[in-house]
Amino acid sequence: MAGATKRMKFYALIILSLFFLAPSLVAKSTEMFLGEKAYSQGALDTARKHFEAAIENGEPSGDPHLYIGLILESRRQYAESIPYFRAAAARRMSKKFKKVAYWKMVILCRQAKMYSESLRYVDLLQEMGEKSELFDKIRLEAENSSTPPIDKNIQGADSVEKALNLEKKLHELQAKGEEESTLKPLRREIIQTFKNAISLDAHWNSFRWHIARHYEKLQEHDAAITTYKLIWKDSGDARAAYKLGMAERRKGKYKDALRYFAAVLEKNTNDTTLNFYTRLNAAQSHYGLSNYNDALTHAKKAKALADEIELKDSTRASLRRVYCLAAISTAKDDTEYCRFSKKSESAVFINLVAMKRAIQKKEMKNATKFASRIYETDTSDEDESEATIPAYAFSDLPVAISVLFQAEEYHRVLELTDKFTKKLDTNRDFTAWRAVSHFALKEFALASLEFNKMQNLTPAQMNLHLMSLAHAGNWAEVKIKGSAYLKNPNAREKLERNFRTLKLYAPLREEKDFEAWMQGKESPTLPQNKK
Repeated sequence: MAGATKRMKFYALIILSLFFLAPSLVAKSTEMFLGEKAYSQGALDTARKHFEAAIENGEPSGDPHLYIGLILESRRQYAESIPYFRAAAARRMSKKFKKVAYWKMVILCRQAKMYSESLRYVDLLQEMGEKSELFDKIRLEAENSSTPPIDKNIQGADSVEKALNLEKKLHELQAKGEEESTLKPLRREIIQTFKNAISLDAHWNSFRWHIARHYEKLQEHDAAITTYKLIWKDSGDARAAYKLGMAERRKGKYKDALRYFAAVLEKNTNDTTLNFYTRLNAAQSHYGLSNYNDALTHAKKAKALADEIELKDSTRASLRRVYCLAAISTAKDDTEYCRFSKKSESAVFINLVAMKRAIQKKEMKNATKFASRIYETDTSDEDESEATIPAYAFSDLPVAISVLFQAEEYHRVLELTDKFTKKLDTNRDFTAWRAVSHFALKEFALASLEFNKMQNLTPAQMNLHLMSLAHAGNWAEVKIKGSAYLKNPNAREKLERNFRTLKLYAPLREEKDFEAWMQGKESPTLPQNKK
């Protein structure tokens, strides 16, 4: 702790020294200049007033938040200082100032036993190249923070003690740089030892969190999910519900994911980070279901929470994508927030946004142009690491195909439906797109196969199905399907007129029982197939 205190004093000196250099480096607002001057002279109350005014005037950097946090901390108002350091860490600052904010959050959150948040800033400091023995201590404290007292009189106590000692050994090996692959046997031993304790007495159920984390490190996700389900069932812990929701979202089971995310929000937890990620993933799940208004509602709430916590740039980008896609889809485009660069975004996303904006403006020629480009190249998404196309793009795949279909780009429709058959086979329009596209391209046998897969055809689709069969010379099927379709009162008039007038159906009219068949009086005897 002494080392950490020295480090904090060092960073406090950096702030003071940077104050004198700052005016020559960056054009500061009057309030910031006056606040820093008062701070350097020890007039902390005056300084705080100027920093608060700078915040109210829209100061974009995190500097005034950092200074106010330092003022509060100097007066031992530790709990009050945390929101300011958090806000500072989330905003643009110099690298040296960033480190100060991160270190403050590491130490103060640790003191407040807010271990998950403390560890988040530990990770950020390590990304910046910082090293400290304190980091491993915080990780160990975090793992043991929810550990119940080990009552030697309860069965399984020896197993719990053994498992905790094994975890301590694992952390020591990690600190020495041991590869994760060599730690797998030790992790499995820890899991089994905790399981042995739990099997002896339910008092040790809280150690399921340890088991689940080890399963995740082993990449045994199904086992981790089974464990989280047990935690959720026994304790109703919102964190477990979030983990389950994430697992369902990654599998594309958005409705199941939303049930878990709703359960997290119902718990009304004060964990800002948990609430943010729940809102973000709920927005993505609703977008996957084309529930654009609900997606936008959750995205807006996630956006409001985003300034309160430290987020990676990739997470902020994910939020902006789903927010803007939902906003554009509901004709609530925010052109200021929703600006995207080809340098920072994939061609998939850029073309998707352009297509949706063109749809909203009813510029269907442009919509068609962009729809044809969206799925030309693969891209990656850190939320869907194994996918070649991000989830948001798959969600809009039916929209893009529909645009191409309306533009009569039938070859492109078939290319996309062939490429993404597994993603589309549950979509109600899938076979209709394919059937009509094959028909338009005069591939009548293939069109007939697609129409045969459909249920509840529209009158127009019934007509095309019969024409496909006739073009293919399959008169037996024309007669069977025709008998069924003529019973539809909405389709009968047009079908009967076509049967009587179209040259295509001349062979059918030559059948001696044609009239009886038209009236539904024909026996099931079938005509010979003929061209």
